[in-house]
Amino acid sequence: MDQWAFFDELKAGKVHNVYLFYGPEAYIRRSALSALEKKILMPGLESMNRTVMSAPSAQAIIENCETLPMMSDYRMIIVQDCALLAPGKAKDEAQDSELLAAYLPRVPETTCLVFDLGGAIDKRKKLSKALLAVPGAVSFDALDDAQLARWIGQQLRPLGKKMDRAACDALAFTSGRDLTMLHGELLKLAAYVGERDVITPEDVDQIATHTAECTVFAMVDALSAGKVKEAFELLGVLLSAGEQRIGILAMITRHYRQMMHLCAMLQDRQQQGQMAKTLGVPPFALTRLSRQVGKRSYEALKACVEMCVQADYDIKRGAMREDAALDRLMLTLAKSK
Repeated sequence: MDQWAFFDELKAGKVHNVYLFYGPEAYIRRSALSALEKKILMPGLESMNRTVMSAPSAQAIIENCETLPMMSDYRMIIVQDCALLAPGKAKDEAQDSELLAAYLPRVPETTCLVFDLGGAIDKRKKLSKALLAVPGAVSFDALDDAQLARWIGQQLRPLGKKMDRAACDALAFTSGRDLTMLHGELLKLAAYVGERDVITPEDVDQIATHTAECTVFAMVDALSAGKVKEAFELLGVLLSAGEQRIGILAMITRHYRQMMHLCAMLQDRQQQGQMAKTLGVPPFALTRLSRQVGKRSYEALKACVEMCVQADYDIKRGAMREDAALDRLMLTLAKSK
């Protein structure tokens, strides 16, 4: 089931003895773990009935599961960093996987066993297959645009603030889609607007933290307009934030490659939804990317991509220093039309 089905089940009072929490959305996964704990553990007795295990052996997991709870209906066992589920070979993997897979149906009714997987899951492994088959397997996937807007609304409601879809899209574009990061940004924005109850895209632009990708977007805007000084000021912002020139070059290359592909799709008159999906960008970013493409031809954008690739090649073969290669590239891109 997905994360929303999990919360629906929990709200209805349904709890499983074995859970697998996996997927990239860490913030909601932590929220789900906290909600499950509040649901099943007696207040004030949490520390006696909750055990968090990091990279434990199969035998240690089983021994903890067999321990009875103290003055509570449930005991909660949280297993983190389980190598038996992750890519790569684990120590005693065959034996431990066999032992745990056979034990899952026998987990006591008084135990809630949660495998909390922060990284990638190897679905080919024996224990992974067994856990993915249990009713408590929950996938915490990244939120799509509509879900993200709803989540932002839920976070802002207790603060007496709200954002429309345009402002939500602007925040995701500016600060990224990591919910832990966005939670902090929302608190900052709520404080920034003061008595005003609506947070606007302009507020987001003024106060929200700009990711490196967002800053590169603004840099390409400046280069496209021939604003060399502004582009180099943005480069300075990236360098001050700890970004490396070779990484910045990679982001610029990716950006111009996206522009080139978008130009081809625009010429083919593809639908916006399909273009956004192909490029892997939200609709808000697609609109801005379309403006950057403007009246440029596919051939002109392809030439820009080739210049980026050449700069990368010159650096890696030792023909130019990183600073010189990136500076020359940016000056050349500012002159390209």
